[in-house]
Amino acid sequence: MIRGRLLRRLAYVRRNRCSVLVAALCFFILANPLFSGSLVGAVTLAASLFIILVLAVWALRVRRPFIWALALLAFVTLDALVADRLGMNWIRPLALAATAAFISIVTVALLRYVLDRRPITTDKVFGAVAAYILIALSFATIFSLLQVFEPHAFNAVVAHGSDGRLNWPDLMYFSFTVLTSTGFGEITPVTPMARALIVLEQVLGVMYVAFLVARLANMYGREKRLL
Repeated sequence: MIRGRLLRRLAYVRRNRCSVLVAALCFFILANPLFSGSLVGAVTLAASLFIILVLAVWALRVRRPFIWALALLAFVTLDALVADRLGMNWIRPLALAATAAFISIVTVALLRYVLDRRPITTDKVFGAVAAYILIALSFATIFSLLQVFEPHAFNAVVAHGSDGRLNWPDLMYFSFTVLTSTGFGEITPVTPMARALIVLEQVLGVMYVAFLVARLANMYGREKRLL
């Protein structure tokens, strides 16, 4: 009986791979404040992020050439992030730019899967949630890259990073507040470029919800007509 339950759960996971991705992303979000303060913790979190994105590629069932291209980009990005954490600060812009590009590519591939013309499934619902989280993580990385060139791009009541800058957990929290349009709290944009990026994220957040609702409504209407 126990073996049968285990097999059924494994079969459910195989049918709904994006549920594993959502669970891994939520774990990554919760782990950031706990481990990002130390060098080992930061490197571990960077590695875990790319493991999570590999899960995303696995969830999408993409073609092999795309997997190899993403694996190469992930290898370059992870090397740059580790070098940055080891004190090679000159490589930080490259590391952040590669990270943002990698997350964005996976997000676009995930959105193509969620918004295609095939029927809506439980896996696609989880995929929609995962894509929403990845959009926020993409912009958090872009905000971090902006701070390299504009150290005072954001004003915060409490900044947990060095030199008064926002660290990754701060930027991740801020990115989610922007994407969900819940309004600014203790973190506000200061420079014109920071405000421009925030406008883009707000527009994407609104458009994402609108497209998703339209997709579901269209699918419901089509099934109703077929009946």
